Amino acid sequence: MKKFVLAFMDHFESYLCQFLLVFFVVVVFIQIILRFLDASLPWTEEIARFAFIWFILFGACYATRLCALNRVTLQFMKAPKWVANLFLFISDMIWLAFCLILAWEGYKAVMDLREFPYFTPALDWDQSYVYLVFPLSFLLMAIRIIQVNYIKFVLKQDIADPDAEAIRESQTALLEAEGKGGID
Repeated sequence: MKKFVLAFMDHFESYLCQFLLVFFVVVVFIQIILRFLDASLPWTEEIARFAFIWFILFGACYATRLCALNRVTLQFMKAPKWVANLFLFISDMIWLAFCLILAWEGYKAVMDLREFPYFTPALDWDQSYVYLVFPLSFLLMAIRIIQVNYIKFVLKQDIADPDAEAIRESQTALLEAEGKGGID
């Protein structure tokens, strides 16, 4: 059970993003069909927009966990590995500070919206709940930055680049297809 819980927590953002993407697509599809039938639901565009924003922010958290966010590392190609690691660690600490500042500012914005409530036009939701995504996602991203650096520098484990892994799998599949005469 502990292994399941740890695996779920490690991929929490992935599951949440999958749900939000499916939800977003279904809601937009329903709106398209209804417009084709000369009908519409006023709340679908608003809830789709909220789901999309939540999807983007939690997707960034998941990309952080996978070490899949874009980084410029070309300048470290000729440098010793310890120099590259040092500068990547420093940039991660700056990124961590940025995430913590945004989480704090997001929290303050949510508290302001709790004190002086605004409601969404179509759904009539309290916007403080909609804006919770900012402190939650940036706090989670900060946790993922710490987790990734702990894995890299304390546990001394390599985190596989998802793009490099996908390219390797694609090359292997192509070589196997060539060997079987599948590619001309």
